[in-house]
Amino acid sequence: MKKEEIKNLIEKIINEKIQLLLNRIDTFQGNVFKDIEKLKDFNELVEFNVPDDLADQKDAGATAAEILILNDYVKKIAVAQNQLVLIGSIIEGINHFCDRAAIFLLRDDKLIGWKGRGFSGHDGQINDEDLKRVFFSLSANTIFKNVIEHKINYMGEPICKPDDFLIYNRLGGGKPAKIFVLPFFVKGKPQAVIYADSLVDTPINDKIIEILATVGELSLDMLPIRQKILTKIKTQEFVGEPESEVKVNERVAEFEKTSAPLKANDPERYARVIINDIILYNKKVVDDGIKNKNLYEVLKETLLQAKELYMRRSSDLRYFEEQMVKILAKGDREVLKGYNFEVYR
Repeated sequence: MKKEEIKNLIEKIINEKIQLLLNRIDTFQGNVFKDIEKLKDFNELVEFNVPDDLADQKDAGATAAEILILNDYVKKIAVAQNQLVLIGSIIEGINHFCDRAAIFLLRDDKLIGWKGRGFSGHDGQINDEDLKRVFFSLSANTIFKNVIEHKINYMGEPICKPDDFLIYNRLGGGKPAKIFVLPFFVKGKPQAVIYADSLVDTPINDKIIEILATVGELSLDMLPIRQKILTKIKTQEFVGEPESEVKVNERVAEFEKTSAPLKANDPERYARVIINDIILYNKKVVDDGIKNKNLYEVLKETLLQAKELYMRRSSDLRYFEEQMVKILAKGDREVLKGYNFEVYR
């Protein structure tokens, strides 16, 4: 066999082996993505049904109907894909077991209304939306301050502490018959207060409310992990530069030190951290949204959640909206059409 023939034969064999290797790599990648796709069925981890014999035991502290409602809302809370839906499901579920329900976020030295359900706006009451404008200073001696400081629940008469009248003045509707107040924990620290009341004779099922709050706490702790996995599944992309992710996490961790007071320049820096985090985990969605001029539409839930997260640290929306246009939209405000700018002009 001539030298040229030998060379051609070797090249042919090498090319065949290379092609075989590439085919195997393609098959391997395909199988990996199929396995990752299966993670979409996260809901299977939280799907369950209450046994019939348990649901029929009406002497267990709850009726069969109440247990089924609890069952439904535990599922809703556990599968929530963002903070707004999660908190909304908690309060909606709690409201089935009392007249009015609300959650107040702990921010610096005060509690600020975030979500309410059952506030009618009639007979002197505020409505659900008005709750976002209600706040209570922790310098006042209220039951809210007590449950935060002592990390304990309270169930009983509405006037427990000297300044509790402030609560009912701001919520309106007069003094309720009974109240149930409990601290809401995030990563083991009280970060909010859940409030439930009975205006007349409606019973408050404190045990079920406590279960819903606990499921909410656990789900909120797991939410960042769930969001990252689902984002990677959606785009079938794994972020290439792990150093960047580490830096982002370090910057976020800096702001998670709840005991540290805000410095004058913190809101702007915190806004940048949040916006850059959105870009990091939604790169393809962001690029497509800018290209198609519908960035707010495709990222609506994510941006609203980011806004709520930012407002837990600062009430000055100017920095958040400014960074949203400058960094996320690359200076093109038009791609955020549909977003209601409150401060940035």
